[in-house]
Amino acid sequence: LSYAVDREAIAKLYGRSGRAVSNVLVSPANFRSPNTSYEFNLDKAAALLDEAGWVDTDGDGIRDKAGQKLSLLFQTSANSVRQETQRIVQRALASIGVEVEVQFFDASVFFSNDPNNSNTRHHFYADLEMFSTGNRSPDPAVYFRNWTCAEIAQKANNWSGANIERWCNPEYDALFEQTQRELDPDKRKELFIKMNDLLVEDVVVIPLVHQADVHGVSNTIAGLELTPWDEALWNIKDWRRREQ
Repeated sequence: LSYAVDREAIAKLYGRSGRAVSNVLVSPANFRSPNTSYEFNLDKAAALLDEAGWVDTDGDGIRDKAGQKLSLLFQTSANSVRQETQRIVQRALASIGVEVEVQFFDASVFFSNDPNNSNTRHHFYADLEMFSTGNRSPDPAVYFRNWTCAEIAQKANNWSGANIERWCNPEYDALFEQTQRELDPDKRKELFIKMNDLLVEDVVVIPLVHQADVHGVSNTIAGLELTPWDEALWNIKDWRRREQ
C-alpha cells in the first residue's frame, strides 16, 4: 500500500503549503528521523502482492486469494482535497489489481465523539482512513502516547482512545516509557526517532503530507513572529505599524 501511494501527487493538491513526507513526526525538525524514505513504485507493490499470493485467478482485473477478492474500504471526511486524494490512491491501486471502495462522511460525523456513531474515525471499521493529525507541542511525548497499547480505541473506553489503528507493540511502549524518564535531550531525541521508525516500518500509518498553516498579513506590520506551537496572535503586543 505504501509503495502504491503517490505522495508527490497528493502534496501538489495542497499547493505551496504541502510537502510529501515519510515520517509520522515531522516537527520540531530536530526530532525528524533521517532513517525513513518513501517511494512510489507500482511494480514493487505488485511484486509484493504476487509474493503474498494475491493474484488475479479469474481475469476480472481484481486480485484474489482463497476465494477472497482484494477489495479495500477507504474512508475520510467530506472535503474536495481529500476526495481527490482518495481518487489518486484508488486509481493507482486499481492499476495493480486492488479494488478500492471510497466512502466519505460529513466532518461532523467522521470526527464525532459519539460512541454510538459507527462511522467515526475512532471506530475505524474500514481498511484505510485519512485525516490530518500532528504534533502540537515542542515536546513529542503527548503526540506519541497516542500509539501506546493503553490508548487503543475500543468499546471498553467508549471509543475515546487515541490509538485508532489499534496497533499494540510492546517495544514501542517500552521506548515511550523510557522517554518519560530520560533526562538527556540527545538520548531522548533518539527514542522518539526509534518510535517514529517503528510506526513507519510497521506501516501503522502511511504519512502523506506535511501541511503548513498559511497566514496572510499586511506588509506594513512589523514584529510578527509565527510559531507552530501557538496562534498567530500570540505576540500581538509586539506588533507595530511600519512607518510609510
